[in-house]
Amino acid sequence: MALVKPPKLSEMLDLVLRDKLQLPPLSFSCEVFAPSPADLARHPVVRLLWGGRLFRFVIECQRVSSARAVSGAIAFLNYYSTPPELYPLVMVPYLPEERLAELLAQQVSGIDLCGNGVVVVPNELLVYRTGCPNRFRSEAEIKNVFRGDSSLVARAYLLVPEYASVQAAQREIEKRGGKLVLATVSKVCKSLEAMLIIERKRSKGTAARHLRLLQPDKLLDLLKANYVAPAVTKTVRGKTKLAPEIFRKELAARISERTRLVQTGFGSVAAYAVMATEPMQYFYCTDLDATIERLAGAFEPTDRFANVTFLETKEAAGYFDSRPGLVASPIQVYLELATGDKRSQETAEQLRRNILAPLTGARGEDS
Repeated sequence: MALVKPPKLSEMLDLVLRDKLQLPPLSFSCEVFAPSPADLARHPVVRLLWGGRLFRFVIECQRVSSARAVSGAIAFLNYYSTPPELYPLVMVPYLPEERLAELLAQQVSGIDLCGNGVVVVPNELLVYRTGCPNRFRSEAEIKNVFRGDSSLVARAYLLVPEYASVQAAQREIEKRGGKLVLATVSKVCKSLEAMLIIERKRSKGTAARHLRLLQPDKLLDLLKANYVAPAVTKTVRGKTKLAPEIFRKELAARISERTRLVQTGFGSVAAYAVMATEPMQYFYCTDLDATIERLAGAFEPTDRFANVTFLETKEAAGYFDSRPGLVASPIQVYLELATGDKRSQETAEQLRRNILAPLTGARGEDS
């Protein structure tokens, strides 16, 4: 199904005024009933006849379907409407199931243009429909901000929860080994703001708008839910006679400046948590051939008694925020463990607590 642009606000309002608003088996008719003509043009009132009863709803239309937009619409309608004279109803292009659940929890009706919706009159009426796919594309948002290079923005907020600007967030990402253009950082920030994960507030006495993390636990959960392991293009197993710590120092000393290398999340567990692991050392690297060449004499490619595995991947997330000693970021370690087996998931909880603890009520410094 080809996605289309969301309709303009005027087009959505026109549907209401032409009595095209419906959620089978319910259909609504628009009536001239509002405090002023201006309010009618922006917030039409519709009537619903059901079971011999007449119910009136005042509508707030939003052209975007984000959590922030729906939350703002609910807040406005709760202030504007006074049941049973007027019940609140949100109208947006698309309502996913989680948004419908939010509306139902707050006893607010909502209808989209795809066939989903909830109409609720407390203790009298409830119609709930979901499962219709989204027909509209969002031109301003990245498809999945929690995967690939875009995920670096989310990870940066878990490391420093507040920034003076989008440019400051971009600088923090670059400082920790990532590389994103400003436009991408800005789009991801807008998406996170729409999900109510971060907020953007105007600094007192200035025109600047700083950004602050609101829901670190939700952000970490979304990173985990969307996590996909780095795409590996080549793998080499082999052995070294050096002790693990000595081998890592040798790696760090010999590696080319043009090659990135770090232990995988699983390989870095010991730096953050207690977990029994196999003696195999695992590393990500961006250029496997160059790495093997530089390790001549210290590493032998072989499957016999192998104790080192190199995984070639170009994806930036695995290298982002790496620590001294070729140790992966605690966030990368957490994501690999949290999507692993039961024992790994149990260990991941240790890291989760450690990642979130400093963010509770924390204020990050401008980077």
